[in-house]
Amino acid sequence: MNRGFPSNCGCGARITKFTSSTQENPGRLSFVDHLFKWVEEAILEELEDALPKVEVHETEIGKMKSDIEELMEVVMNNKIEIQKNKVVIKSLVVYACVISVAFGAYVLY
Repeated sequence: MNRGFPSNCGCGARITKFTSSTQENPGRLSFVDHLFKWVEEAILEELEDALPKVEVHETEIGKMKSDIEELMEVVMNNKIEIQKNKVVIKSLVVYACVISVAFGAYVLY
């Protein structure tokens, strides 16, 4: 028997939905042709088959979140290094200007 929602009967005919009108199962949906399956059984099978896939995706998402957190930490560390390098470069430019002025003053006198 097919798991989940059947689309075709074993004979190749299309499956039709049927609403029960019996006293035991009033309004209960089923799939009918040469096979018979209650709709809620099909739903349960679909969910059972989907759960392992969901768990795999959940694990993959967890790894991705961890990778993103690591990358964000690298980005923050790089930003800090860039800020430090900017300060060093500014200091070197000021130092070079001071040396140039001092050297120019020395040459003129």
